[in-house]
Amino acid sequence: MADQFPPDANYRLEGMELIVKEVLTQIQQRGQVPELPTGLERLDQCIWGLHRTEVIVIAARPGEGKTSMALQMAGHLANLKKRVLFLSLEMNVHQIVERWLIQLTKTDAWSIRTGQATDAFIKQVEGMDGYFKSLNLRCLDDLGITVSEVTTLLNEMAKIDAPPDVLFIDFIQLIEAEEDGVSDMEAIKQYLRSLKRLAKRFNMAVVVCSQINREGGKSAKLSPKLIHLKGSGAIEELADCVLMLWWQELGTEEEPEGTRYWVCVEKQRYGPPGQKVPIQFDKEHLTFLAAEHPVSEWSDGKGTDMAVPREPGEDG
Repeated sequence: MADQFPPDANYRLEGMELIVKEVLTQIQQRGQVPELPTGLERLDQCIWGLHRTEVIVIAARPGEGKTSMALQMAGHLANLKKRVLFLSLEMNVHQIVERWLIQLTKTDAWSIRTGQATDAFIKQVEGMDGYFKSLNLRCLDDLGITVSEVTTLLNEMAKIDAPPDVLFIDFIQLIEAEEDGVSDMEAIKQYLRSLKRLAKRFNMAVVVCSQINREGGKSAKLSPKLIHLKGSGAIEELADCVLMLWWQELGTEEEPEGTRYWVCVEKQRYGPPGQKVPIQFDKEHLTFLAAEHPVSEWSDGKGTDMAVPREPGEDG
């Protein structure tokens, strides 16, 4: 039997003239600000926000901020009227939304965890009811373990309304293979390959959280590298952009001298890699902020003073 095209294939057989016109139209539509900004201005200057049809990885060692950063980006984009879908493979939806509400209301996270000051928090959130009704942010905790679940969900969203502008998945080391006997490394590779196809098919950006192994970023002098991504080399290979969070512990274990926090742009296909963006982590509100404390002894090598993020706290 002769080979046949799959029934849902979208092959482009037009002449180059038409494709060039489409490319020029897309370029003309670009504005002076990113279409899908992260909300961290200095990071956006380095990567020009998130991009449709691309897979972006946010990587960190366990407990060092990948979930908080992903949630913060998701909330920022939803506030800009973008359609956002957040799939949590680690926490349940109530835990995720609680953390997002802490970021949104700038409430002390520990006071909510321990049941203190809850009345004021509840009153503040209830007063924002109209805001939540208009927000196109969806969080799920029971789908996304396999790529088949993700595909089915996106197909249903496209039928009912529209697929998301940005899909977040937290985190990839918790995915499962579609078939028995497939290794974890191969499962991650297959999952990422499918995500790239889905990103193109639905014209959305896909943000995937990933763990870094415990060797990555342990040194006060050496930031984590792509080889420290946990589980599979396919994460480095298939991602269009990789952002690695680095808590740089200064001093020694006996005499600590504080911490600097960085977002390291370790890979981007369409821009320069190797940039390190200084940021702060507000541990009380589980929120990342622009670094605002320049110090002369820490320079980016271009004559520009970097910044000292102070006292980051524990975070997932």
